[in-house]
Amino acid sequence: MERSYKVNSQLLPQGFPREFDAHIYFSEASLTAAAELRLKAMQEFAGRQVFVGQLIPEPIGPHPLPMFEINFPLALFSEVVLWLMKARGDLSVLVHELTGDDLYDHTQAALWLGKEVPLLYERFK
Repeated sequence: MERSYKVNSQLLPQGFPREFDAHIYFSEASLTAAAELRLKAMQEFAGRQVFVGQLIPEPIGPHPLPMFEINFPLALFSEVVLWLMKARGDLSVLVHELTGDDLYDHTQAALWLGKEVPLLYERFK
């Protein structure tokens, strides 16, 4: 039986090279666009080492808006980020490395596509 671990309540396969996260934020008004982008991402990266998470309908952790995540390894960074640049529409996207230092990852190592979403940094303390 393949083991897995949780990322924001979602299961990833054991050994998944989760080196980068992309958080795609949405509001009630942009929920349809986010759901469509999520499905497009699943199709675009099917069979690749890219995990597309479920829509998370409420704020969680330092993220003040609903979102979904795309997790991927360094080897696919350019491909995933370039795809997000073109496909995201008006949705805001935070891309960051996973170094083990959440505050650093979400601040100094943050790359924003679209409008920056003010995160709740105090949640890292």
